[in-house]
Parts: sequence; structure tokens; C-alpha cells
Amino acid sequence: MNFDYSDEFLKDFKKLKKKFPSLDGDLKNFEKFVAGVDFDNNNSFVVLVKDDGKGVKIIKTRLMVRSLKGKSKTRLIFSFCLREGSIYFIEIYLKNQKNREDTERIDDYLNSL
Repeated sequence: MNFDYSDEFLKDFKKLKKKFPSLDGDLKNFEKFVAGVDFDNNNSFVVLVKDDGKGVKIIKTRLMVRSLKGKSKTRLIFSFCLREGSIYFIEIYLKNQKNREDTERIDDYLNSL
């Protein structure tokens, strides 16, 4: 499976990595885990947008961060391309800093396809 990151995601990730040193390893563990997940039949993953024409699903999930000691405050928004079998990370944020995902960012990604 191929993984790619948006520029905005990398900026957000860099900021959070300063606060939570385990974040880099936690994201790598997520990448290993996510390859075998059925997103439609798993309660841990919420499909925000499903575009069958483009073969893309925008998915929201929690990212377990060891530095947070079991608190699931980190949210991860990514795109899963069914045809290519690739994941494109769109956004990462802390739930206590931001209530919802950035819909503009998601729309920009979908329009770029």
C-alpha cells in the first residue's frame, strides 16, 4: 500500500510532533495496521465521503498516541483510493483544539482528483 501526505497534513503533523514525541512512530504503526482493515464494517472508521465514480473514500478515525497515555484525542482524516490501493493523509488534529474536520480541505482534495 502506498502512503502520501498533503502539505497541510505535514504542517499539522510537525506542530503536533513537537508536543507528542511518539507521534511519528504511532503514525508508522497506523500505516502497518490500516492495510488490512475493512472500512465499511469497522466502527472505528467513519466514512465521511464515498465517491464511487472516483473510487475514493474519505475516512475519519482516532489515532492512538502513546504520548497521550491512552487518551484518544487525536483525529486523523485520510483518503483511501480503492483502485490504486493507496492512502492520502489529509488532516491530523487534536479534538480538544478543533471540534470538526476541515471540510474545505477535503473539498479541495476531491476537486483535485
